Amino acid sequence: MAGDGPEAAVTRRLFFALWPDEPTRVALVRATRTAVRRAGGRPVAQANLHVTLAFLGNQPVARYAAIVAAASALSPVSVQLELDRFGCWPQPRIFWFGPARCPAELAGLVDGLWTAMAPLGLPRETRPYRPHVTLARKVAVLPELEPPTPLIWKASDFSLIESVTDERGARYTVAARFPAGSPHDPNPV
Repeated sequence: MAGDGPEAAVTRRLFFALWPDEPTRVALVRATRTAVRRAGGRPVAQANLHVTLAFLGNQPVARYAAIVAAASALSPVSVQLELDRFGCWPQPRIFWFGPARCPAELAGLVDGLWTAMAPLGLPRETRPYRPHVTLARKVAVLPELEPPTPLIWKASDFSLIESVTDERGARYTVAARFPAGSPHDPNPV
């Protein structure tokens, strides 16, 4: 039966994300440094800051090309995200920076990704989508903070990210980029 061979046992932990360019990453750190320090917990490494669009989990290596092809078929979109509030979710104890409202273009992209993944047998996330940048983990409660100065993030692409966890923690690498303005042409990294 297809998928039962040795390759089926090899997986890649994958998710789609808005992946910041270096100037946006630096701006995120500057805008949140004091708040992250006050929140406590374990800060997320600067290199790992992102906005998750769709978490796919462990996927067979054999499915990777189909995932990229499905995402490549989406109409490219540019998104402007206004990150303007801090929050803390008690479970899973994360401190985050996100928008008060999800832009329609971003909600459409997330919906399009899940719709594209459905024929591959990937179940859609059932929780409502709430875009955010995770800033710290293992945070007990949201400290009293001044409202953040809004940060505008203009995303002209989205990425497929691979997550590898080892004794040093999680490392994320861009596996493919899907730039706006070039449908059907992902840029594998």
